[in-house]
This record gives sequence, C-alpha cells and structure tokens, in this order.
Amino acid sequence: MLFLHFINQSLKPMRRSLIRITLSLFIVFIFIINGLAQIIVSPANVPKASEAPGFYYALPRNYVKIDFILEKNQRYKGPYADFASKILGIDNVVNQDETIYSILDVIITKQTEPDPTAWFFVEFDEKASKDSKSLIFNLLPDGIILSADDTDKNTPTESLSIEKILVNAPNEKKFHYYAERNLYQRVDTLIRTITIDTTKINRNVLQSSWVDRNPEQKAKAAADMIHKLRDNRFNLISGYQEINYGPSIVFMNDELLKLENEYLSLFIGKEVRTIEEQSFTFLPETGKTGNLPFAKLNDNLGIVDINGKGEMIQIKVEPSGSTQIVSSANKSTGQGRITNSLYYRISENTEISIIIKNKVMAMERMLVSQLGPIGIAPINKTRLVYDAESGSLKTIKRE
Repeated sequence: MLFLHFINQSLKPMRRSLIRITLSLFIVFIFIINGLAQIIVSPANVPKASEAPGFYYALPRNYVKIDFILEKNQRYKGPYADFASKILGIDNVVNQDETIYSILDVIITKQTEPDPTAWFFVEFDEKASKDSKSLIFNLLPDGIILSADDTDKNTPTESLSIEKILVNAPNEKKFHYYAERNLYQRVDTLIRTITIDTTKINRNVLQSSWVDRNPEQKAKAAADMIHKLRDNRFNLISGYQEINYGPSIVFMNDELLKLENEYLSLFIGKEVRTIEEQSFTFLPETGKTGNLPFAKLNDNLGIVDINGKGEMIQIKVEPSGSTQIVSSANKSTGQGRITNSLYYRISENTEISIIIKNKVMAMERMLVSQLGPIGIAPINKTRLVYDAESGSLKTIKRE
C-alpha cells in the first residue's frame, strides 16, 4: 500500500503537466481556428446577410444563342406579265409579288450572364488576424467571380467569337425601263365635203393628236425593243459591221444582253435574293430536356415566335449525364452558409441540336453551367481560378 501511495504521489505532477499541455493545445487550436475563419459565404437571399461587411459574387449561367442565316427571295410581278404569253409566247412568269425565306445555315454559340439564383455574399471575419485576411478576389464587372488568390493575378477570360460577314448586292430598282412613253401620236383622216352648186367635192384632212397608250400597246413597244436588241447583238457578234472592235466587243455584247434582260423582266418578272440574319436565345433549364418547341419558320416572314404560323423549329437539349453522380451527392449544396470556402459550378456537358422537319440543321456540344451541380472549394492557402463562362474551377493550387 505504501508503494502504491508513493507511485500515486509521484504521478500527480505529471498529470498536472499533461492537463496544462492539453489546455494549452486547446487554446492554440481555438486561436488557429479563429485565425483561419477569414470569410463566411452565404446565399444572397439569407436574411441580414447584407448588414455585415463584405461583397457579393455570382456564378454564371449560359444561354444558347442561335443565329439563323436566311436567304430572302423577293419575287416581283412584271408590269406586262399578263401579255407575256400573247406577245412573247412565254408562260413561266411571276404571277404575283411574294417573299420566300429559306434557311441557309444555323450557328449555335453560347452567351454568359450572372445566374440570378446563384448570388452569394462573402462576409469578412473581423476577429481574424491581419495576416490571415490577405485575400484578393477578382470579379468581372457583372459580378461573376474569376479567382480567389493571395496575390493579384490577371486572369484573362477566353471566349469564342464567330465573325459573320453577310454579302449582298447593292439595292436596285425593281424594273429599270418601266417608264415608257405614255403618249403616242395618232393621225385621223377626216373627210370634208365641199358643195359648189350641184357639185360635191370630198377633201381628206389629216388631224393629229396625242393620246394615252393602253397597257397592251406599252407591252408591244417593250417587245419590239427586245427584238431590236437581239438583232443588234446578232449583227455585233456576226461581224455585220465588218469592224474589228477587239476586246471591246465582249463589253458591248454584255451591255446589250443586260439591257435585253431588263426589258424581258417587264414580262417574266424579277427575283431579288438577299441574305439576312435573325438571332434568338434559349435558356436551358434542369428537367427540360429532349425536343422542345423553340420557334417557327414562316415562308413570308422568316423566323417567328412559337405562337406564329409556319414550320415548327425544335431545339434538342441532351445532357451527357457526366455529373449525375455528383448531383446526387450535392442536392442541397449552395443553400447554406460555409466558412473559408467558396461555391463553384460543376458544368454539364450538353449536346444542343436545332431540328426542322425532322432534320438536324446544326449540332454543338458545350458546357452548360446551370445544368450541373454546385460544389464547395476551400480557399485557405489555396489558389482558385474560375472559368468565366461556366463557373467551373480551372486551377486549384494548394500551398
């Protein structure tokens, strides 16, 4: 018993020392925790979040931009179309003015903006030490976060740009030679009878007057000009004048042919083809996948909204499912307060297609940020660099 008492008395100072060491380590751990507690991040809709000192940042969402390159074919009826068959024997003419649109190409790109449902407030902890608060955040002017680092880094944003140049012919009048002379000189023969005694003398008197031409007469005059131009071209290329015009004969023949075609258009009509661009945007949403009604193609107006008349245009959204396992494990992420960490996007690889008449007109694979889950990344002694378009992390550097 005396031996056990001696041992117990000997161990008391050692126990006191262990207690002091444990207490000291606990106090140091508390200070370390306080030193590390630099920021608190919470969703922007959390009550009273804006009363604390800090700033807001946003994660991006992506719109799909669809550029339709259209050919606009304007067909104009010629002023003498009703006489084309009778005077020239031509039946294939434009019978009415009409406009017909057709799709030449479809270009799919991506646009980025802050997600109104993914704004977060970063609150600074005033209790942290001065050295522990040396964090620099880089944001775009619209609030999308670019990086979180202990030094100022210039992180250039990469964006895909497509340059489109639409080339059209200069505007021209429908019909250049429609302004024919409307008046023509008509000469009438009047018979004047002169009676002298029993003798009657008939004298012919010519009376000239200017009267309006009717449409058929104007059409005949235009047809005569067509035949005259064809005769002139034949005489030119057959060498009727027996003059060596040299290379200029090609220019003269082309000019006569242009003039003939202009007069001929008065009968058969004219087509003016131009290229136009119409752009629309579509916002992919979680749960809305597959073939979705998007717009309509109207032959007379081009691309119109879903309530208009025309052929249905569908947009097909097919997520690859690459982030499904992450989404299942992070369903509630982004709704609570976190410490010394930042939220980021895990973008979903998605296939976007434009379908008209069961035919795929264009297809692109792109990262769509809002279709993927939200993750959490630490920032203590960690450099984070975001992708400005998707909100995903590009660089994670741990010191």
